[in-house]
Amino acid sequence: MAESRGNIVIVEDDAGLNQALTRLLQAAGFHTTGFASAAAALQSEATRDAHCLVLDVHLSDMSGYEVQRRLAETGHSPPVIIITAHDDAVSRRQAEAIGATAYLTKPFVGRMLVDAVTRAVGRAH
Repeated sequence: MAESRGNIVIVEDDAGLNQALTRLLQAAGFHTTGFASAAAALQSEATRDAHCLVLDVHLSDMSGYEVQRRLAETGHSPPVIIITAHDDAVSRRQAEAIGATAYLTKPFVGRMLVDAVTRAVGRAH
């Protein structure tokens, strides 16, 4: 088995999309862990070991931005990729403010995510 290109955490509450993103990044050689809620992600050791986070903005229990803020408060700030179906200027400014590696509007081409994660993991190492 090939060595993983990095540990990626996906926080997306749409189960089908979560599974699709997980498979896409695994096919690209990344080790991925998907979570359906922010709370589950924040409680997991996998999140603390992540080289990159893929965060949906609108989660059922808190925003992707709040997930990033809480992790940063613990001293863990891996690169973040923001994904959203509700693109607006406020969300884009928030993504810029946290230094997101990429801001992808759903639906997006899978290659865009793979490229963004590749850049993010390169920054993390």
